[in-house]
Amino acid sequence: MDIERVKAVGEQIKSVLLGNGTYEELVYPEPVLEDGRISYGASYPIKAFEKFLGYYDSGNKIAYNPSISFNTDFSFCLSSCQYMKSGNSDTVVLDGIVNDNYQKKAKEALSGFKRKFKFAGSFNFYMKRYKKYGNAKGMSESSAVASAASRSLITNAFNEKAEIMDHLTSRFARLISGSGTRASINGLSIWLSYPGIDPDQSFAVKVKENPRELYYGIFPKQNSIRTDQAHKAVKESIFYDSWIYNKIDSSRIAADNNFDTQYLIKRGQEDSLNLHSVLLSSGLLAQTGESMELLRKITGFQSRNEGVYFNSDTGPSIMISSLDRKLLQECRNFVNEDFLEGGMKYDSHLSKMKEFQAEANEYFKSI
Repeated sequence: MDIERVKAVGEQIKSVLLGNGTYEELVYPEPVLEDGRISYGASYPIKAFEKFLGYYDSGNKIAYNPSISFNTDFSFCLSSCQYMKSGNSDTVVLDGIVNDNYQKKAKEALSGFKRKFKFAGSFNFYMKRYKKYGNAKGMSESSAVASAASRSLITNAFNEKAEIMDHLTSRFARLISGSGTRASINGLSIWLSYPGIDPDQSFAVKVKENPRELYYGIFPKQNSIRTDQAHKAVKESIFYDSWIYNKIDSSRIAADNNFDTQYLIKRGQEDSLNLHSVLLSSGLLAQTGESMELLRKITGFQSRNEGVYFNSDTGPSIMISSLDRKLLQECRNFVNEDFLEGGMKYDSHLSKMKEFQAEANEYFKSI
């Protein structure tokens, strides 16, 4: 891969964002930690228009290309964080279970956080997901988990202005999940990431409010493909380099055109097709027979109706979107499968917060 080419376009995107005041380099405050303090965080997942797979720098979780997404309301995650000055082991409980995968990711991320600010002690996390669906893959709920965990950690350690707190949350959510970096920003966001960027300055920034003119929904589907598998497999494709060139050029076009919604939803479909083609060429099929049949129905509708686009990540769940709500409903009815309509409602967590706080406090008393 021509890394200098990719870096140059990344720097151009950064220059555009600096020029319009969207992005500003982060000045890190000093943390103020209090033994036994408990703090809370909430987050909603994202859906990417411009995606990423495969890390340039896996240790610092730096991607080859920027990625662009908006928050969805298919689920949300609540997180509580307790700091223990004399503790020597970080712990994570997710949905009442000690999840080995999240435990490992959290410890890796926390070790980077502690090294950055040079302090000891431990953090205990009690987290819970609230979903409008059963089991499904490709709903990006892990982005909300990473973001909520980071939010509760940052709230515990800092007391800064809201924008700084958002960018700190995004920066340290990155150490758990690239998608969590973007979920930390409530709105249409871009994660500035590319070869050569200072890891301390790689985080997501808000470019707009979530696009109110966008109507969307998703067909939840299941499979057993893990995103970590896709991160490893995709780089084995002979088409990976050309995919990255296309993606970073598209991010530059989006930035130059003020992240136009029509461009982004069309681009989301194009990048989905490219992503799954690259995965397939590396030997990994993320779709299932059921989701392929679903795609056949959607493309059949598209052949007779312009203005509806689909979007799929590494799972078989397929999102459809349009600037015309009536057209979206017509597509939903044509497909005639289980469908979850999305919206722009991001306060559902408030009704659960008090109950969650009581649960979390009881857990922290028990350890």
